[in-house]
Amino acid sequence: MTFGAAVQSCLSKYATFSGRAPRSEFWWFWVFTLLAEIAALVVSATLLSGSVVTGSATSSMQGWFVFVSQSWLTGIVHLALILPSLAVAVRRLHDVGRSGWWFLILFVPFGIFVLLFWWVQPSEREPNAHGLPPLLAAG
Repeated sequence: MTFGAAVQSCLSKYATFSGRAPRSEFWWFWVFTLLAEIAALVVSATLLSGSVVTGSATSSMQGWFVFVSQSWLTGIVHLALILPSLAVAVRRLHDVGRSGWWFLILFVPFGIFVLLFWWVQPSEREPNAHGLPPLLAAG
């Protein structure tokens, strides 16, 4: 699956937690999310760079305001992409034969390493409880 196809697939299945997602779809969407949030941070910082006042009279509250106001666009992008990111993560777990509820292991210390191990595994080649293999179903 290509970068564009992965992004299109994830955004078209915005909140679809059923089905399966191949490894390439999951990782390409992760890259897209990272690039979108970095771009939002850069754009937000660029828009506010002319309005930041520097000098000796700056207080800690002004510094906090500048930090919060620079990240507003990043926050909006993050909120817009959190649901499809969760959905593709669950579909990826389905693809390796795991229940989507295993995503909650993220809240256990070192649970992210278990999730990463499952996310990098190849897809199950045969149909499982969550449907046909995604690349076979598409073709």
